[in-house]
Amino acid sequence: MIRVLFFLVPFCLCSQEIDIKLEDTLLSKNYFHLYERFYQNRDDNQEKAFMYASAYLEKGKIENEKLNVAHGYFLMAHLCKDEIFLSYADSIIDLTKELKNKEYPARAYLMKGDYFLQKSLFKVAFDNYKRANFLALERSNTRILYDCNHSIGKLRSKIGQHKEAFRIFKECYMYSYENDLEESCRDMLYLAREFNHMRELDSATYYNKLGVQESLNNKDKQLYNLFVLNSGITNYYKKNHKQSIDSITKVLPSFKYEKDSLNLSVSYFYLGKAYSEIRLKEKSINYFLKMDSIVQIRKEILPNMMEGYDILSNYYRKRKHYERQSRYSKRKITLDSTYKTVYTSSVTKMLKEYDTSSIVTKKDIKLSELNDENMLLRGLMVFSTFLFIIFIAFLVYFYNDRKRYQKSFRAIVSHTNKIKENETKLKKNNEDQLNDLNISEEVIERILNGIKDFEKSKRYLDKKYSLQVLSKELNTNSTYLSKIINIYKQKSFSGYLHDLRIGYAIERLKDDKKFRLYSIKGISEEIGFKSSESFAKAFHKKTGIYPSSFIKKLKNI
Repeated sequence: MIRVLFFLVPFCLCSQEIDIKLEDTLLSKNYFHLYERFYQNRDDNQEKAFMYASAYLEKGKIENEKLNVAHGYFLMAHLCKDEIFLSYADSIIDLTKELKNKEYPARAYLMKGDYFLQKSLFKVAFDNYKRANFLALERSNTRILYDCNHSIGKLRSKIGQHKEAFRIFKECYMYSYENDLEESCRDMLYLAREFNHMRELDSATYYNKLGVQESLNNKDKQLYNLFVLNSGITNYYKKNHKQSIDSITKVLPSFKYEKDSLNLSVSYFYLGKAYSEIRLKEKSINYFLKMDSIVQIRKEILPNMMEGYDILSNYYRKRKHYERQSRYSKRKITLDSTYKTVYTSSVTKMLKEYDTSSIVTKKDIKLSELNDENMLLRGLMVFSTFLFIIFIAFLVYFYNDRKRYQKSFRAIVSHTNKIKENETKLKKNNEDQLNDLNISEEVIERILNGIKDFEKSKRYLDKKYSLQVLSKELNTNSTYLSKIINIYKQKSFSGYLHDLRIGYAIERLKDDKKFRLYSIKGISEEIGFKSSESFAKAFHKKTGIYPSSFIKKLKNI
């Protein structure tokens, strides 16, 4: 038996030294096994997750593998809070600062940035984000760049720069959606929040509905609650006050159970506002008082919620309760002072300077454009000479395009969606990629059998499926499922899913005349696409022609 001494984190007991016995059999497991079991237990059984993280770390130390030790610290940090979390991040930096690794120490700087952002220490947070961003750029790690941008978007949103935050969150959402990241639903939430801040309420409503459905499909209760809360806020600004109250009241018990004090205080604030609008003043004041009780513990408030103290102060002034009026006026002054200390103009200046690197490029482009204008007259003279040539080229292109269209159509008609026996065989030049995953052959075989069953049962036609949903069904980690599909299928998960759906659509359109009568929207819904636009785009990308043209041609056969 090997004994490992560590601090038990706040999730189960308290920060005290406790001996945990790790069986030799646990340490004999490979890193992938420990990593996978950690994530399987992290949400539901954190004590067990802590055991796997500890084994991962101890195994790395025994084998003197610096990167695995660093990753062990990373797993441990995810179960810790405050100073313990910070100490693990610092340990990763100390251990890996001399290494030329894509992930570390950049990931640790990002962890520290998020820690200080949560503490509203914006300058320190931003310094760590810049360091992480520099290393990610230097080592071409787009995932850490994405995470950095997301965190800086949160920072901008906190200090009221909502248009800038929206631009960042939009880019993040596009990246996470295109790369099938689990965070795409989270990015959707941040987009919806910024739409609320900018009072673009129809857009907020659209993303709220999309997010509610997506979080239900992913069985993500926490994100679901946040989308429902955001829907309540959207309805408040739309003056649908009863709907707002219904939505926010619905998720209050969850926030209380999870001890989510921030979202609880936000909920109380908007309930107070909504009840005030429907002239239930006493109920309104009761919620503002609840908001205050949380703020007094947290010592932090979102800027727009300051209004709650004005409402309380005015309420007691009108009733000549001057002592209470003074109490809430003073509390607002104290919070306002804290706000001004934290949200200083230096923070805004710092963020503007950060953007300079991208603005410089734009200035250079403008200078180049000015030089181009001087060449415009000469260009026009040359341009007229080519008009006739372009016209001829267009005719040739049109003729060739028609030939390509006919060729594409014939290829589609002869298409089959049956899975080839050799499709899942590993190609020789990908063996090195597979070895890097540290996945046992038994696990790979289990996942591949699960994928085969997924294809055979045509579950891919259900629009609920994403990388996260399928990985949970196959009892594996989404990161590793994605990599296995990359290696065995030679495509991303979204490309894999789209190809299966398009293949099914082609076969059914060939064989089922009634299916050809469906609208493009109807076909897209039938085969699992979220919109007719995404279906048409995917169909064209795979076949070279649009589905409407394909159907029209089939009808003429």
